[in-house]
Amino acid sequence: MQYYLMKPLGLVRKEKYCKTDGPPEGISGNKLPLKYGGSLKDIYPDDPYEVTMRLDNDRPQHTQLGSYISNTSNYLMVSSDVVDELNKFNIGDVDFWPFTLINHLGNIHSQDYRFVCPLQPFDAINEKLCEIVRDANGIAIGIDRVVLDNKKLEKAPDMFRVNDIRLMAFSESLVELLLDRFTNFAFDKAEQV
Repeated sequence: MQYYLMKPLGLVRKEKYCKTDGPPEGISGNKLPLKYGGSLKDIYPDDPYEVTMRLDNDRPQHTQLGSYISNTSNYLMVSSDVVDELNKFNIGDVDFWPFTLINHLGNIHSQDYRFVCPLQPFDAINEKLCEIVRDANGIAIGIDRVVLDNKKLEKAPDMFRVNDIRLMAFSESLVELLLDRFTNFAFDKAEQV
């Protein structure tokens, strides 16, 4: 099955869709599960709408709500109708966390969005062919080439966070649905061997 890698900026360069460029406010603790996978259960507040994401101040004209919110942090932030459709697919163990989107004036822009947090990354890369720069601790700090391994993909869900490299992969059938029915999603065809 063919997989696609999500482009975190979506279509923001072509359209006036909302874009965020910073971390969420209101989460007291490590926000890395938003980027790398894992649970936010122990750090998310009782009132989830206390968590806020602010629109990018450098793009005050970008206020159009898309089904996906473009961002520079590789967060997967989608509208509730996308969540409903994701749940019809094999997406593995995933948490959905609501938050408040704040506009450029400091007002509530929407409370209809959710962080999508796969609880476990999926080992799908071909280590020999990938070109990933890692620091002394093994953390990926640069990605020049990602190659997915077809053998590993045989057991892959329709959506997953790729290993520890902050990328989200989607099956062809899920990509077709997202592009057909929703807005601001953009993908690159994954290299697979």
